[in-house]
Amino acid sequence: MEFEQSGLQLEVNAIMNQGAKPVQFQVNCHIIVNTTNTTITPLKVLNIDIERNYLDGYSDNIMLEVSLPSGLYSKQIYPYKNNIDVALVLTPMMETGDTVDTTDAPQSETYTATLLDTGSPAMEQNGFNAPSQYNMDLTGQTTVHFQLVNKALDQMRMMDVGQVFRGATVDNAIKTLLTNASQTTTVNGQRTVQGVTMQKSANTQARTHIVIPHGVKLVDAAKYIQKYAGGVYNGGMGCYLQGNQWHVYSAMDTTRFNTSQNTLTIINLPKNKYTNVERTYRVAGGQLVVLATGNVKFRDPSNAKQQNLGNGLRFSDATKFMGNFVQLGDNKALASRGANNNEFIGLQRPSGNNNVHRSDNPINANSLEEYSKLSRAMGSVIQMEWQHSNPLLITPGLPTQVMYLDEDSIQTINGVVVGAHHFMQMIGTNFSAAKYATSTVLSIFVQPADQSNSTTP
Repeated sequence: MEFEQSGLQLEVNAIMNQGAKPVQFQVNCHIIVNTTNTTITPLKVLNIDIERNYLDGYSDNIMLEVSLPSGLYSKQIYPYKNNIDVALVLTPMMETGDTVDTTDAPQSETYTATLLDTGSPAMEQNGFNAPSQYNMDLTGQTTVHFQLVNKALDQMRMMDVGQVFRGATVDNAIKTLLTNASQTTTVNGQRTVQGVTMQKSANTQARTHIVIPHGVKLVDAAKYIQKYAGGVYNGGMGCYLQGNQWHVYSAMDTTRFNTSQNTLTIINLPKNKYTNVERTYRVAGGQLVVLATGNVKFRDPSNAKQQNLGNGLRFSDATKFMGNFVQLGDNKALASRGANNNEFIGLQRPSGNNNVHRSDNPINANSLEEYSKLSRAMGSVIQMEWQHSNPLLITPGLPTQVMYLDEDSIQTINGVVVGAHHFMQMIGTNFSAAKYATSTVLSIFVQPADQSNSTTP
């Protein structure tokens, strides 16, 4: 069946006909040298690279590439590289032409900047002219790279926490730690992190004590509770600061698509069918529908992982050791394996030869963390390119459904967003280019293909 004859074409038409999207911007950058109280505007912003690892990270990895006169960089920026801020302003532009879209407000944020280019042109003196700023500026331009960090996170990533919660759930403990830290963090006198968005945990029982020892980093506190305080999720712990919210979620839980208010649906289009179109998504309520118009890469190593690392675990339940570990009678003490052990299989092997190992922590009472260890081996990651994307719409742990056409049926497979790599660059190749657009590579953790669903078109 041709793609145009399938039900997916109806969704493509709806996206194309919905109207222009805010996906093209004019980018302005200001380098603020705090030591000298000067502001420098680069010749050109070349690109902005934002990497978001929702599985193992806790914040954005933002790289900025700009072009500067060589002398200006050497004399006014490099000597003060340890005290620099960068302000970015993204002004929306119309879909056609180089006109600013006055109906939408600009996006602006000031970051703490780290200079990644550590060489000193003045000290190296590899140029042909005397190393004055004027002469060095004549030699040409220098491409400079900065790593940018959210101002609030720049404060919170240095915070340690330590507290004892009594009679509290793990949800309350995590929310309290992150909220208290957010309330003490200000940027220019304003509180910029507004709160915590948390997926309800699988561990709802109030614990007598939740002990967070002093010295645990704030950014590691949620994962500490996941590992040492009874667990939070059975799909791995995700804790990520994006925008003005902390997001706490089950990082590899692929079962939430049909129960969540906010979801992502990705339609995988045939390669080169709608390349570089400006309209590639629509939003309806809490549902985001995206066209994967670029490259798609999928590898399924789950079978090898299950064979080598195991598809099941066993461990002894620590809560039974101080009470009902054995049954007494007739002058005998009888221990029951079924009553005292936790043994589970993440996914049955088709051959029936299940690879069940003893846990590295053979006596514990944290089944949620133990099951989380299996999660990575139970699925695979598919990477899909979304051209002319809107990064603001992708949130950590967003439940996802991927749809594609396979012969005469529409196949669907559920997953969760575990990463997003946003790359903003000029539309064009020379310095006169006025517009910038973003392409995004979404990393989706999905269940094995044999657990997907299909519908007729």
